[in-house]
Amino acid sequence: MVASREKTEEILRKRYYQTKRRYVVFVGCVLIQFLVVGMVSTMLGIVYVDITREFRTNASQAALMLSLFRGISFGGGVLGEFVIRRVGEFPCMMGGSLVGSVTILASAFAQNMVTIVLLIGVGTGCSCIFPILLSYVYISKAFPPESVSRYLTIMTMGAGIGFVTTPYITEALLSGFGWRGTLLISSGIFFHLVLIGIVIQFNLPPRSSHDSQKSNGHSWKDPIVIFKNRRPVGLWFLPDFLVSNNHTMKDAALVLTLSGIANLIGRVFAGVFESCFSRTKLLYHWIYIFIMLALSHASFPFFTELYPVLCTSGAVYGLSFGLIVSQSVPVIVQVLNQKLVSMGTAIEFTIYGLCSVLGGYICGMIRDVTGGYKWVFYIASMSAAICSAFCITLFIVDKSCQRKISKNGHINTVSIITHF
Repeated sequence: MVASREKTEEILRKRYYQTKRRYVVFVGCVLIQFLVVGMVSTMLGIVYVDITREFRTNASQAALMLSLFRGISFGGGVLGEFVIRRVGEFPCMMGGSLVGSVTILASAFAQNMVTIVLLIGVGTGCSCIFPILLSYVYISKAFPPESVSRYLTIMTMGAGIGFVTTPYITEALLSGFGWRGTLLISSGIFFHLVLIGIVIQFNLPPRSSHDSQKSNGHSWKDPIVIFKNRRPVGLWFLPDFLVSNNHTMKDAALVLTLSGIANLIGRVFAGVFESCFSRTKLLYHWIYIFIMLALSHASFPFFTELYPVLCTSGAVYGLSFGLIVSQSVPVIVQVLNQKLVSMGTAIEFTIYGLCSVLGGYICGMIRDVTGGYKWVFYIASMSAAICSAFCITLFIVDKSCQRKISKNGHINTVSIITHF
């Protein structure tokens, strides 16, 4: 009876793969990435300038709005995964979308910075846990195992498109409606997640009770811990940095837009040429990509008066970050079976979120102590350089393990970072 049920489920799933419904799920997940990861993050980075000016607050306190939002939305992955298992995917998607829209709406009427930090940093951050996590889970369910990694990589283009389009839209909204009106409009846009969640729910594949219990025997935690500080929080402060150095908000919007375009190009490049990247371990590529990231951050304080250099630095940052971030979840999918993907992604996001909270607050304190953003970008540059050094270290260790394997004549032995 069990064998018959499994055979029926396999037939239904194969029929599902032959339909176009999985592409509806893919488009929905791209839109989730656009709205939650791309639009909200970029919009808050620009609105941050006007909010700080109105309430005359220090940078460390204002940075909590961004750092808590990023930190909780990703750092709550483990808790979110637990709630999803208990409550269900669809209720969590609906609840997160509704609460996120309401908290952004309420923040438009805030009378102090503390209220904004609580509503956006904590409230919206908590609500975004579920859409972000579920976007990856939906893709892993809707596509065959052999093509999941590619679609997960391409899905992150949604965030890249958000980084491209949001800066100028936000700047136009600010000039016409102020930061309060911008938040009001953003809450309405965010509400579209409810409709997206409903459409995705009706196009998911039939449930399957069959999951392989084997996970290829790889360990994925160690490299994730090393690379979760890859998100340079210095770019959060870029608009305020440029405005304080006699550039206009339009100048800042252009730099962010160029960064978003390059980010999108990096994500597209990583998805289209996935097979080329997979010929060697991703670790080898990340060595020079992190160096590019370090140089782009260091150039901002060095070439403050040279606007073309600032634009180029923003583009280099966007390209390198797009290449790195698009490969994060596919690594987990490659080393874990489908049953463990959601938990693996949740733990990865948790480490990401913790680093985002600490990084944003520390950078804000540096701004308050030094009176400028120069050291914020220097520290972001050093962090990327440290990541590159870790890559080199792991590269040396990997080569050493391979030599020992070859010398001892072992076959089918896996080195500690083979999954890269």
